[in-house]
Amino acid sequence: MHPDKIPKLLYELIKNSRRSDRDLAKALGFSQPTVTRTRKKLEDDEFILQYTALPDLTKLGFEIAAFTFFQLEPNIKPPHEWLRKDPRVIFAAEGDGLNGKNSVVVTIHKNYTGYSNFMSDLQQEANPRTANSFMLTIVNIKKRLNFVDLQKAS
Repeated sequence: MHPDKIPKLLYELIKNSRRSDRDLAKALGFSQPTVTRTRKKLEDDEFILQYTALPDLTKLGFEIAAFTFFQLEPNIKPPHEWLRKDPRVIFAAEGDGLNGKNSVVVTIHKNYTGYSNFMSDLQQEANPRTANSFMLTIVNIKKRLNFVDLQKAS
C-alpha cells in the first residue's frame, strides 16, 4: 500500500476497529488483500497498539477521574513498573512544567476514598517531592475521550 494511504486506513480503523477488511477495502477503494496485509504490517510495526472498547465509566461505577502532576527527585528511579501495573492508572508519562512537575498520571476511582487510597500508594511507591491533582466527576462529561475526529485535527 502506498504510504499516503496508510493514514486513511488508520483513520477508518479509529472510527470503528471492528470493521472487516472487506468493508474497509470497499470504503477506501483498495483490494481486501492489500488492507489485510497493511493492517498486519501496522500491527507488527506498532502503529496499532491495541483494539479496545471505550466504556461508559459511570456505568461501571466510577465517579472520579484525577489528573495528578508530581515532581520526583532527580536521582530517584521513576516508579514506571508500579504505574504500569496499577489498574487505577489509565495514563502515565514524564514531562516538564507546572512549577517543576515532571510526571503525570491519569487515574479513575469509584469514589473519593479510592482516590485518597491511590494518593497514599503514590506517596509510598514514588515518594514525590510534590503532587497536585485536578479531580473531576465523570458523571457530567461534556465530551468523552475518543479519537474519531483525529483525522480532522491533522
